[in-house]
Amino acid sequence: EASAANIAPRPPLRRAGKDAAAAKSRFTVQGVGNLLVQLARCCHPVAGEPIAGYITQGRGVTVHRADCASFRRMAATHPERVLPVEWGQAGGGYEVDVQITAADRKWLLKDITNLIAQADAHVLDIHSEALRDSGRARFRLRLRVADYGQLSMLLGKLDALPGVEEAMRQG
Repeated sequence: EASAANIAPRPPLRRAGKDAAAAKSRFTVQGVGNLLVQLARCCHPVAGEPIAGYITQGRGVTVHRADCASFRRMAATHPERVLPVEWGQAGGGYEVDVQITAADRKWLLKDITNLIAQADAHVLDIHSEALRDSGRARFRLRLRVADYGQLSMLLGKLDALPGVEEAMRQG
């Protein structure tokens, strides 16, 4: 079992949609009956990341990333409220902000969007800008991905595109 201290922090992904029933079906909370289950807004856990539950006062169980600073503070103060949680069935996807910095060139945007489409992710929003007098461009994209594995694979492929200096998750 991975400890919260050994896991590198990651910027959050946002769950697409806010349906509590859909969120609940995505988790198995051990030792708990019919409680409301919701994703933590502080860390936005994504399928595949280590997670844990925290019993809140009046709001049921909140599911956090195991490396979430807020979760670790609460767990240290009230360890009796911590519950093991496992991922259930996936569905719906997650929204993530990605930033790409690259040498500006012809067909760069086409190459980026083709790669995203081939990875079966979806572009929800895009903003591009030329970085003055540097010959570089910056793209800020909001994507919908299935899980953290898909995001990691996509970032690796984006990083490998000709001229790309950096492709990274934001937030």
